[in-house]
Amino acid sequence: MSSHPTGPPTRIVAVLSAVSVRRYVPGIVRYGRPNTSVWQLDPRHDTQQLLAMFREWEPAGMILEHMPGITDELLDLDLPKVTVHYDFKDRPELGWVDVNDHQVGQQAAQFFSDKRLQHFGFFGIESQWSEQRLAGMRESLIAEGHDLTTFIDRRPGHDRYNDYWPAPTPELLNWLNAIPKPCGILAAHDPLGRALIEACATSGIDVPRDVAVLGVNDDPLVCSLSQPQLSSVRIPWQRLGFELMGILDKMLAGEPAEHRIISPGTIGERFSTDVLAVENPLVARALELIREQISSGVNVAQVTEKLGCSRRHLERLFREHLGRSPKDEITSRQLAIARDLLLNSRLKVAAIAGEAGFHSVERFYAMFRRMENMSPGAFRRLGGRPSPPNRSSETK
Repeated sequence: MSSHPTGPPTRIVAVLSAVSVRRYVPGIVRYGRPNTSVWQLDPRHDTQQLLAMFREWEPAGMILEHMPGITDELLDLDLPKVTVHYDFKDRPELGWVDVNDHQVGQQAAQFFSDKRLQHFGFFGIESQWSEQRLAGMRESLIAEGHDLTTFIDRRPGHDRYNDYWPAPTPELLNWLNAIPKPCGILAAHDPLGRALIEACATSGIDVPRDVAVLGVNDDPLVCSLSQPQLSSVRIPWQRLGFELMGILDKMLAGEPAEHRIISPGTIGERFSTDVLAVENPLVARALELIREQISSGVNVAQVTEKLGCSRRHLERLFREHLGRSPKDEITSRQLAIARDLLLNSRLKVAAIAGEAGFHSVERFYAMFRRMENMSPGAFRRLGGRPSPPNRSSETK
């Protein structure tokens, strides 16, 4: 394919809400399909107006954020289509890309468990993706012998992601007051997490000491405006946009539709989860040092030197309070950084090894292969670990 194509550009229409434009378009642009013009339409236009625009523009393909009851008629247009969520098991002609929402819940459960919390909650809404995140969290906690208490907000308006800030209901406040503490609560997405923090403030519940709140999306605007600032599971939106464009590109060339599930990223941790239910102050301080210096290649000897204790003593305390060694803790955090960069950046593997705190690329390769059963390159090509099927349909 020529790097300087001639002739009229291939026109693609992206029917995306303002939130989704911000999320997906950088990845669509990064794909860089030659001689292609992408036009954006808001899905909340009148349906007949949208259809008229399609007849006038005659696009070659479409990227669609499907909204049930709003954009249904666009699904039947006779052109290659990819959707940003999967909700079409009986429509194999549609391509789609989605995040593994079940894995989001599993990741949140592990995150709170690593903080040694014993009580857990989920604050969600009525949607498939919220239910999937709940199912993943519940499954992981039950496997570890823990219970999970839930509160589902059934009020309308949650599809207005940017401007839905309802006052906390008496039912929500009663639930927050009744849940055993300290506890960790996963909010189905960041706006719910911010609303939950404000509900805690209304009830006089300290965040994060009594309730650690974790959101999903790592939305910089929502997370930074929360007080305290909201920790959140990162979703690789740019990669999702890149994959959407890649699937549509193949469909435009006559290939069949593809379907892909992408693993979530790491957790962007801020003050709303800055708690660790470890009674021993030496272990708590060691964990704080490891978290602060992980990217610099911190090792156990450096930690014990700053703490003024022996390695043997620290290892005994870690085994007693956390069930793992200080070295295991460091390696786990390094690999979490590496996985996130492999999936959500274009850095070369050698650079990723350095960013994750490994002093040699060889050690990084060996450790990654041992823990993941594949090389860093294979992990990147496969988009992370194998993932189960997923379904979602509303603005997350």
